[in-house]
Amino acid sequence: MKLSAALSDRFIPILTLLLLSTPLSYIGAFFHEEGHGLLALAQGGTFTGIVIGRDVSYALANSYLVSIGGWMGQYVLLLITLGLSWRLRPNSFLAQSTVAMLVLHESIDQPGYMASLQGDSAGTLHLLEAAGIDQRASVALLESIAFLLLGVGMYVSWRVFRTYFSRVFPWLERKRASEASVLFVVLGAVTVFAGFTPIGETGIVSNPFDQALFFAAFLILLSFFAVPPAPLSWKKVRKMSTSYAAFAFALLVFIEAELVYLFVLPITIPFP
Repeated sequence: MKLSAALSDRFIPILTLLLLSTPLSYIGAFFHEEGHGLLALAQGGTFTGIVIGRDVSYALANSYLVSIGGWMGQYVLLLITLGLSWRLRPNSFLAQSTVAMLVLHESIDQPGYMASLQGDSAGTLHLLEAAGIDQRASVALLESIAFLLLGVGMYVSWRVFRTYFSRVFPWLERKRASEASVLFVVLGAVTVFAGFTPIGETGIVSNPFDQALFFAAFLILLSFFAVPPAPLSWKKVRKMSTSYAAFAFALLVFIEAELVYLFVLPITIPFP
C-alpha cells in the first residue's frame, strides 16, 4: 500500500508529465512551420505546405522574412495556450499537465534555437547583415534577444509550474512548490540548450542514450528529491486512479508518437 501510494502521489504524475513532452512537440513543430508559411503569404510570397521530418522539419515557403516566421508561430501557440488556460481554468490532472508542458516548450525552445545560430537563426543573421548590420553586431543582437526571451520565458514557465505543482501535489508548501518549479524549468532550459549546442555537427543530447539520461534525471530529481512524500495527515483530494488513468493515456500517446517517428515520418502536409 505504501509503495502504491508513493507511485500515485509523486512518481506517476511526474512520469506522466514527461511522457507528454514528445507528442506535444509535434504540435510545436506544426505551429513553427505554419508560422513560416503564413508569414510568407502575408508578404506576398509562396507557401505550398510543410514537411515534418525525423531530424528536421521545414516549410515549403519563400519570402524575405520567412526565417523568423517559425518563432512567431510558436509564440502564437504559447499565447493561445495561456489564454485558453486562463479562460477555461482546466481542473483535470491531464489538462493541467498538457498546459504546463506546452508552456515550457514554447517558452524556452525558441530562445535556444535563436541562440544556436543555426537554421532559422542563421537565416535571420543573413537578413540583419543584408540590412547593413555587420556580422558581430548581428550576432550580439540576436543573442541578446534570445537571452532576453529566455529570461521572460523561464519566468512565465516558473509561474505556471509553481501553480501546477501546488495543485498536483497539494501538500507542498508554496516555497517548496516554487523551488520544484525552478528546478524543473532550469533543467528544461539546460536540455534545450544542450540539444542546440553542437559537438561536430550534432547536438549534445541528439542521440537516444543522452535523451534517456536527461529523462531519468528529470524523473528522479523531481519524484524523489524536489517533491517530498505526502504527510500521513494529508487527506487526498482526488482518487488514486486519476493519476493512473492519465498515465495510461499519456503512455499510449507517447508510444504512438514514437511509432510515427520511426515508421511514418517524414510526412508532407499540403497547404490548401
